[in-house]
Amino acid sequence: MTKTTIAVDSSNRSLAEAIKLTADAGTNAGLDNAQNLRLRLLVEELIGLLRGIAGDLKADYTIEEENKKFTLHLKGEVRLDKKMHDQLIESSTNGKNAAAKGFTGRLRAMIGTMLLPGTLGNTFVTGFSMGLMNMGSPVASVDSIAGTNAYLWSMEKYVNAVKESDSKEEWDALERSILVNAADDVKVSIVGNDVEIIIEKQF
Repeated sequence: MTKTTIAVDSSNRSLAEAIKLTADAGTNAGLDNAQNLRLRLLVEELIGLLRGIAGDLKADYTIEEENKKFTLHLKGEVRLDKKMHDQLIESSTNGKNAAAKGFTGRLRAMIGTMLLPGTLGNTFVTGFSMGLMNMGSPVASVDSIAGTNAYLWSMEKYVNAVKESDSKEEWDALERSILVNAADDVKVSIVGNDVEIIIEKQF
C-alpha cells in the first residue's frame, strides 16, 4: 500500500498540488486517462466541500492506494466562514437554506450545521439536515477524550435509504451529483470542530 500526506489550505495553489499528487498516484497505479480524470474530480469535490465552509482552511490531505483502491482523506479543524455561518443561522428561523442546493450543497450545509457554536448545532438539526443525517445512519455520541459531540455519516447508507424512501427530490439530487456517481462511498466524521471526510473508490 502507498500512502502520502500533504498540508492543504484554501488557496488554488494548494488545490493544484493536491490534484497533481492524486494524478501521479493514479498514473503510478496504472489508471487510464478516464479513470485518472474521475480520481481528479473526486479530490476536487473533496477539497471543495471544506473550502465552501471554512473561512481559513488548514487540513491534511492523504491519499492511500492498494490494488487500485483509492482512499482520499481530508482532515482538519474547521471554523465556519461568516457567509456559511449567517446562512445557517438565517435558515434556523425561516426554514430555508440557500447553501443546500444539490447533494454536495446539502452535505456541506449538514457539516456546517454540526459546526455551529454552542448548542445551536445540536438543536438545529431540522429539515434537510435531519433528513440527510438520519438517512446516512449517523452515529451521534460524546467523544470520551475531547468531551465534545461526535458524528459519523455514510453516503452509501444514505443512498440506500433514498432508494427505499421513494423521494424523487432526493433521488434527482443524487443522480446529478458528481460525488455520488464517481465515488463508492463518502464518510464524514465530526468531533467538535475537527472534520474528516473520506472518499473511497475502487477502479
